[in-house]
Amino acid sequence: MFESFGRGFRMIWASIKMGLQDHRLMYPSVLTVFTNFFFAAVLFLQAKSRMGPAANGMAHQAGDMIRRGDPSQLVNMTGLNGPMDPSGFSFGNLCTGDTMFLGFSIVAVWWITNRFLEGVTTALVYSHLTEGTGSGKFSIACQAVFSSLPAIVMLGGATFIARKLAGWMRDKRGSGVLGFGVNFLAQVIEVFWTLAGHLILPAIVVEGTSFWGAMKRADRIAQGNLLTIGVGEVGVDVICRAASGLVYLVGLSAFGAIIYAQSQHIMLPWPLITVAGTLWAALVVVVTAASLYIRAAFYTCLYVWAIESEAVEEADRHRICAPAPLAAALA
Repeated sequence: MFESFGRGFRMIWASIKMGLQDHRLMYPSVLTVFTNFFFAAVLFLQAKSRMGPAANGMAHQAGDMIRRGDPSQLVNMTGLNGPMDPSGFSFGNLCTGDTMFLGFSIVAVWWITNRFLEGVTTALVYSHLTEGTGSGKFSIACQAVFSSLPAIVMLGGATFIARKLAGWMRDKRGSGVLGFGVNFLAQVIEVFWTLAGHLILPAIVVEGTSFWGAMKRADRIAQGNLLTIGVGEVGVDVICRAASGLVYLVGLSAFGAIIYAQSQHIMLPWPLITVAGTLWAALVVVVTAASLYIRAAFYTCLYVWAIESEAVEEADRHRICAPAPLAAALA
């Protein structure tokens, strides 16, 4: 466990140094964070626009009933299946066919945008590792990813199915030895597909291959015993999640402290709150973007090492050096 964390920290530091050598490697990850904010805001505004008129209309009705002294009608409105039923307030207006289609479309475009930017990061890091600092071109990377979108969409669908299957197996597991076995199998599916899925993406973007061609390439990589390096990724993943969770916890704690101070009639200076909130938001952007970039860098390094090892005889593969960030992690 501690060895895994050690590898993770070394991989993170080496990836950051690589990004500092060429800042463009990190730009797509930063852009991903801002596009996430944008699409989340669009979804919020879309839900608010649907819920706002209904909520305002029902509030006026409730006010009229109270002024008329007719509480029985208000009870009916807030009763089971009433228009103000607390268990389903406004969902009748929200869950229409048009609304669901619009929401699904927004989420789909959101997902494709994230995968597109992840693919651009992969292409830029690959060029950096194989051709040298500053060799990657945004236009070429974007063109390669755009032409590979059908395969990337298929990868996303397969990943969704694998995760749902693993979740279903956990929910349906029995007790005793059988339950343990099913849960273990679900974890194997998640871990394997997480690693294999990230190895498939570089094959799609770099080689321009189809989804099934990338699957075959990932299978050859797995047969080369490179999946054992996944333990290093676990360290990276845990560290990135812990850092993100700590940043979010600090923000939530500060927000709770402000609410508590106001409840105790303690007035905090708003300029200080504004500055602290701005710094926290900036930290969220930095930590989230760094996590996205570091994970993409790791899997691209693993892919580069795999294809270089594949090009030589099996007896000579031990002489192939891993890319610099991965070599630092495994040192």
